[in-house]
Amino acid sequence: MFSIIKEKYKNIREVYINLESKIKKIMKCGFIFSLIVCLLSCFVLSIYDSLYENPDLYYIGLELFRCGLFFIVEFIICGFAIDKIKKQL
Repeated sequence: MFSIIKEKYKNIREVYINLESKIKKIMKCGFIFSLIVCLLSCFVLSIYDSLYENPDLYYIGLELFRCGLFFIVEFIICGFAIDKIKKQL
C-alpha cells in the first residue's frame, strides 16, 4: 500500500518540477492569497470565540475558511490542468 502512495507522490512531484515558471508563480501567489484568506477566517473565528455575541461572525469565518480551502485546491488543480493543456498544444 505504501509503495502505491510513494509512486503517486513521485509522479506528482515530477509533474510539479516540470511545470512552467509562470504557472508555478501563479500557483504560488494563489497559495499565498488562499493562506491569507484562511488566516483572516481564523482571526474572525477567534473574535467570535472570545466575544460570542454575534453568531454572524461564526458564519462569516466559516465561509472565509471554506473559500480559502477551495481557492487552494482550485489553484493547484487548475495549474496542473493548464500546464497539461499547454504541453499538448
